[in-house]
Amino acid sequence: MIKFFRQIRQSLVSQGKTQKYIVYAVGEILLVVVGILIAVQINNWNEKKNSSIREIKTLSQLNEDLKENLKEISGIKEYMVGTISAGRKIINHLENETKVTDSLRYWVERYSGANIFNKANTTYKNIENSEENIITNDSIRLQITLMYETEFENIHKREMMMEGNHLHRYTTELHKNFKTSETKDKWLEGYFLDVNTPINFTELKKNELYKNTLVDLYNFRVLRIKWLTETIKSLEVLIKDIDQEIKLLKSN
Repeated sequence: MIKFFRQIRQSLVSQGKTQKYIVYAVGEILLVVVGILIAVQINNWNEKKNSSIREIKTLSQLNEDLKENLKEISGIKEYMVGTISAGRKIINHLENETKVTDSLRYWVERYSGANIFNKANTTYKNIENSEENIITNDSIRLQITLMYETEFENIHKREMMMEGNHLHRYTTELHKNFKTSETKDKWLEGYFLDVNTPINFTELKKNELYKNTLVDLYNFRVLRIKWLTETIKSLEVLIKDIDQEIKLLKSN
């Protein structure tokens, strides 16, 4: 093709057709410029397409992580609801019953438990460490950042508050008023019954300090359920918004 154009230019020059040569030369330049613009446009289109593919993949992976987080947080909330139910039953038992039952032992065991939120954040960390602005939707990106940096971090902070303060005070009183296992080699069932049996049930019924720490832990768990419910709602909205964003990117 280049040889063909060169031959035309040489023919025009040899024939002394300067004006036609100039017109031709300008046309050739324009043709080259148009070719470059088309090549750039194609390259930009390919880059945009590749970026869109990467964004869809990242958002899809992120949504899988968020769904795992939603499942775990919902489980924590369900567990917390169970613990406050056990707390109410312990108080009711202390106020209205005259003897220790296996039900009381079960409620005490349930009430003294705790769980930890192990957030799934691999995809979010990859986004953080990437120099490329993978997620182009500013609103979605902000929602994701707030979820990981604020909502999830608050869950961890409240876990630490509960374990370091409310639960710690309760278990301190629990250990003062309940038996410990007599031997280390007993069957788990025997161990379970031992550690959740009051040393002196009559005295425990009058022990206001134990009851106060139980109620303090109960109230904080009620607040945690409220906060977890709000996080679950925000998480469900975010997952839905990301799904819609993925559909939009795929349609473009």
